[in-house]
Amino acid sequence: MAKKIGAIVSLSIIGILIIATIIMANVDVNYKVRCENPDAIYVMYNYTSSSNNGEVLYSNDERYGEIVDYINNASTESSLTALFNGTLFDKPTVVTDSSTGVSIPSTSNFYVVYRYNNPQVLMNGNSAYKDENGNNYMYKELWFSVGQTNGSAELRVYVMPYYNSDGGVTTSDTYSKYYLLTADFTDLYNYLVDNNFND
Repeated sequence: MAKKIGAIVSLSIIGILIIATIIMANVDVNYKVRCENPDAIYVMYNYTSSSNNGEVLYSNDERYGEIVDYINNASTESSLTALFNGTLFDKPTVVTDSSTGVSIPSTSNFYVVYRYNNPQVLMNGNSAYKDENGNNYMYKELWFSVGQTNGSAELRVYVMPYYNSDGGVTTSDTYSKYYLLTADFTDLYNYLVDNNFND
């Protein structure tokens, strides 16, 4: 009798593990930056502070939606993979680089810039990020650094503050905080090249 009960318990545990494995293999987790869709997207190639021209896209442009989809899906993996990689509960990390502001770095690759007309609250996971005074940190742009990678890599998303130290609206391309994010922008990079954003 005890052997039968032991066998039933063992089979039940195995069955539960199989079901849990199937569910986790089919349920995705996403470590994307929590933000609203932007009012405009700027795509810049070979950016320097003295030459920041690029192409602007609005929501009525098909390419706008495709770029948003690529960015939203760049940090997605199955729950099972995330469990084995130890990344199941990962999220983008907010890093403070400077209290006074640093120029956006030059790049020989792309920046995809989310630009907002109104102040946006910087999110740290599901919570609002607080500044040193306990206030919500407000931003007007997110600069996604998009280069050619082979699979997932640790990337930076520069956060341009909405307000400067005098309380006015920021006009310079400077940041003091950035997101450290694990993402695979390979498909986005290829899309940008294929659509001649590097011309």
